[in-house]
Amino acid sequence: MYMLRFFLVSALFSLPFFALAQTMPSYQEAMDKLAEEQRQFFLQKSTTQKSVVGNYLDVVISPPTPEPGAPVRIAIESYLVDLYKASISWSINGDVIERGTGKNIFTFKNGPSGKLTTISVHINTNTGEIVDRTFYFTPIGITTMWEADAYTPPFYKGKAMMVPQASVRIVATPNTVNTPDSISTARLVYTWKKDGNVDASASGYGKNYYSFVGPKPLTNTKISLGVSSLDDSMGSEVQVYLPQVRPFVLFYEKDPLLGVLYNKPLSSDFTLDKKEFSVSAEPYFFSNERGEAQSLKYIWSVNGSTVQNYGRNITLRNDTGAKGSSVVSLSMRGITKTFQSANKDFKVNFLESSSSARPIF
Repeated sequence: MYMLRFFLVSALFSLPFFALAQTMPSYQEAMDKLAEEQRQFFLQKSTTQKSVVGNYLDVVISPPTPEPGAPVRIAIESYLVDLYKASISWSINGDVIERGTGKNIFTFKNGPSGKLTTISVHINTNTGEIVDRTFYFTPIGITTMWEADAYTPPFYKGKAMMVPQASVRIVATPNTVNTPDSISTARLVYTWKKDGNVDASASGYGKNYYSFVGPKPLTNTKISLGVSSLDDSMGSEVQVYLPQVRPFVLFYEKDPLLGVLYNKPLSSDFTLDKKEFSVSAEPYFFSNERGEAQSLKYIWSVNGSTVQNYGRNITLRNDTGAKGSSVVSLSMRGITKTFQSANKDFKVNFLESSSSARPIF
């Protein structure tokens, strides 16, 4: 009886120790699992922070599509981390060019036409986040040629300049010699902008030409052109400089045998030493329109008095032989292009033996 009680008591007191011994491995496993979950949580949090910083990295490239050889500026900002305390390095085509704390602005010179330039930035923040970004630049060289649909005299060596209300034509020729497979001009996309606004009707695939009407006086027109490949792997943007001038008039002697002597314009004060002398007025940069008589108006005057002469030529003759001088003036203006106008005059001196006091038309 005593032996049975002793056995039961011993069994009763030994049971909790046995159960505790059996549960110890399960408790350790739970603690290890909790530690692993915490480690994974912080690892995931760190990875998420890296992703967020990279996604919210503001990048400003100026100009956005630089032309060959142009200076380029890249600026990076972030509202999640302080980049001024971050270690930042910049590389060009794999070579580290600049490294330091807070270097969030990088400038470089763009490569030649058709050549790829790779810019990489590596950011290590003061809180341990790491961000890498890469930028690719393959510019296209663009040559633009333009002219106004305006009048210039024969043998004029310059080109017709843009005047108010004149029609202007621009042709763009990309330099695609060094591009992959030498992309033809017609296989590029052209985006034309006038005064900062895209001209959708003139832009598009293969449209390397542009036409527009010149602005009013005392205003400027800003034309820019963006050229890119179909996959946007290459591209550049250029500004087209178009100076605006005023039309003007020059006077030339008109010889009966040789015609107009374009090699030497008349001065504003000359002496008439011939019995008969013809002068031709040449209007520079007035718009070319059908029918000069319907597009330009000529108003001639002598000493302030209007004379009846509707063309660009005037003839001076000697009849009396009296000595004197007269001022001959011409006022020109466009009939439909009212902002195109010019005025010019000259003083002619008459010799006593061969001139009259007033020209005869």
